[in-house]
Amino acid sequence: MGTLKQKTGILLAAAGMIFLAGAASAAEVVVASYGGAFQDAQTKAYFEPYTKATGTKVTGTTGSAYAKVKAMEDSGNVTWDVVSAESSAYANEVKDGLLQPIDYSVVKADGIPEEFRTKYGVGYIKFGQNLAWSKDKFPDGVTPAQFFDPSVKARRVLTSDPYYTLEFALLADGVKASDLYPLDVERGLKVIDRIKDQLIGFKGGSDTQALIQQGEVDLAFGPNGRIGNAIKAGAKWAYGWDASVSDTEYWVVTKSAPHPEEAMKFINFAVQAEQQAELTKQIPYGPTNVDALRLLDPAVAKDLPSYPGNAKRGAILNAEWWRDNLESVKPRWATFIMQ
Repeated sequence: MGTLKQKTGILLAAAGMIFLAGAASAAEVVVASYGGAFQDAQTKAYFEPYTKATGTKVTGTTGSAYAKVKAMEDSGNVTWDVVSAESSAYANEVKDGLLQPIDYSVVKADGIPEEFRTKYGVGYIKFGQNLAWSKDKFPDGVTPAQFFDPSVKARRVLTSDPYYTLEFALLADGVKASDLYPLDVERGLKVIDRIKDQLIGFKGGSDTQALIQQGEVDLAFGPNGRIGNAIKAGAKWAYGWDASVSDTEYWVVTKSAPHPEEAMKFINFAVQAEQQAELTKQIPYGPTNVDALRLLDPAVAKDLPSYPGNAKRGAILNAEWWRDNLESVKPRWATFIMQ
């Protein structure tokens, strides 16, 4: 029958096995995004509902960027499963073989147009980079040309990346959307240089929103969703669609994802109509799922990048051009913004 000590040991061992089995069955997925209001919206629309529906722990982290995905894969130390990637980052990640194919036997994306259902990613939102202005400083609004007019005195902020920013400068300088590519990088830099002494700096979306809300800038070029949330938070600002630059955000899975099966299940949940519509309610980016649009107030749709009247007033980012040219443009851009 065994001694008490032996029985105790057996019970403890059994308890340990149960604990380990429980720990092994606790599903997890790590999702990398950009922080700030956008990730807050993702948390409410995707992360928390997914955990509630499945019991899977969603760990949201920040820093999404092509360079970080490449560094992780090159070092063999990959901690991200799912990444929210702008089209230019996505194109470079595909080019360098940093992603694994989307498992469309798990990801049911029938409501998403075919052009957004690619081998290595699912386009899940359309967003715009837009010119915005303080209504106190500019009650009559501002044109793109005025943004780059040094005689129009204002504290300005531009996006931190060369893509979007160079397109905006060229559009403001009179280049037609149909003639943007190949980009005239030097011309774009000369346009920006006109007002460089009035720039607060080149900032990411979260910092741009903070500067607007804190009253530290008068003019901004940044993500329409971040600007919209700043306005919701009380900023007396407005934004327009002239010279806007629209782009698509993709869900992708890193090639060496620690939890690839959970990554596919999460993406499947996140591309459904209800969740996409919920994200738009949280932050005004356009869903790609056509059924999600039917769940939104028509008045909301008119303020989205995918609304036809808005799209015609700007340009669409050419991710393929940036895929082939980003590495050559980056050194020139880095030198320019540091001068």
